[in-house]
Amino acid sequence: MSESLITNTDDVKLEPEKIISQSLPEKRTSIMDRINEKRNDQDFQQRMNVGSTLVLEIYRVLMGAFLVAFVPQKCGEEICSINENIQREDILSRSAISLNAVTMAAFLMLYFIEVKRENKLISYLEVNRFTSVDNDSVGNALQKLSSEKKQVIWDYDGYYQKAGYGCTAAFIFNAILSSIVVYSNYLDNKTVTVYLTNLLFMGLKVADVYSTVNTKKNVFYSAYLKNKVQFNDVDPDKVISDEESLKVEELTDEEEL
Repeated sequence: MSESLITNTDDVKLEPEKIISQSLPEKRTSIMDRINEKRNDQDFQQRMNVGSTLVLEIYRVLMGAFLVAFVPQKCGEEICSINENIQREDILSRSAISLNAVTMAAFLMLYFIEVKRENKLISYLEVNRFTSVDNDSVGNALQKLSSEKKQVIWDYDGYYQKAGYGCTAAFIFNAILSSIVVYSNYLDNKTVTVYLTNLLFMGLKVADVYSTVNTKKNVFYSAYLKNKVQFNDVDPDKVISDEESLKVEELTDEEEL
């Protein structure tokens, strides 16, 4: 009889605890909290910066690649329209327009690789002003990443470098051939001013790419963020544990065998 009473009293004591635990739902984060969290996130800020800068970059390359189309030139006694600049029948003008298009395509490919590279750097690395930025220090920080992610970063850095060299060659040949066509249809001072301005647009981009990729293996400069921000540490979300690192190394050794 006493045992049954003890059991019943225990059951009664447990019931209020259940009610209390059920009456405390988890607090949901509001939409504004999520927006503020995103705004303070380094990766989100960097991607927004890349997106806004890319639009201006493409406009700059469009004007700099199609020199024959956008530079004011003379048709008879009047200024040529864009269609008239493009639809000339002589071989030299057609060759120049074709090279303009090739140059534009080369730079679009460069931008594709550039954005992919930037996205990998933003995803896997971060800007840490409290750590060193030299090649060896960044190399040590990269040990926190998996071998696959490290190789992806190096690969895209190499692709970007090769694309930059190709665009530099296209830029030089395009400038030379376009200048011949533009000079043969010279209008007035506007021809020189617009030509040099558009050429400067493209030249600054080529110089910017060269300074970004002409670095040591583990020095990764951003192609879009101001003041040549350097990614010098691993993103905390991408750090692998010692156990995961050991598994990756074992899989790599097995693949090599």
